[in-house]
Amino acid sequence: MATQPIVTKNLVSQMISLLDTLYHWGVRDSHALCDEGAAREFLESHSETNVYGFLTDDCPISALEWQLRLIQQARLTSMFGSMYQYFNRMGRFSANYLSVFIPLAQRWYNRGVQDYYDNQGAADYAVFEDSKRTFWSERGLRKYNNREAVETIQLDCFELQRRDAAYLEAHADDYKSRKVALREQHYMWFIRSVGLALAKKEN
Repeated sequence: MATQPIVTKNLVSQMISLLDTLYHWGVRDSHALCDEGAAREFLESHSETNVYGFLTDDCPISALEWQLRLIQQARLTSMFGSMYQYFNRMGRFSANYLSVFIPLAQRWYNRGVQDYYDNQGAADYAVFEDSKRTFWSERGLRKYNNREAVETIQLDCFELQRRDAAYLEAHADDYKSRKVALREQHYMWFIRSVGLALAKKEN
């Protein structure tokens, strides 16, 4: 009997829902903060390897704490089953390709922050607050589907891959760097797995 894939079409849908929640939090926190300068500084620092957290945090947090926050959010929603199992299989950060979701989640939160400040006044926050799978764009609120979300995820992974590769090269003499930055193959496996899962027809 063939081994069942870890990343399935249903899991990808749940993954997108959690990323969408993080994107909404990015917009929400930016709207509440109302300080573009502080938000831009946050984006600059939290786009780096091994820097995690929300605008509302007093300081950056570790990958482990960020992972635990994501697990907590998965537990508090209907996404509990699939995503909770995903995090259990992931285990320690950097142990396998499932870890890619950790920096990816930060990137989607950051995107919410950036989209809000890049396009202030382009949309009604009250309407956005009640929306799902919606980007805050220069033309107002824009819905996206699973296909667009996966394409965005895959492109994000290529950028994160280049970022982490540069970090690993710059810290080649530090064995700890291999615990906080992901390898190229981790990103490639993740890119392939989400693409194949979305294309697969489930029984």
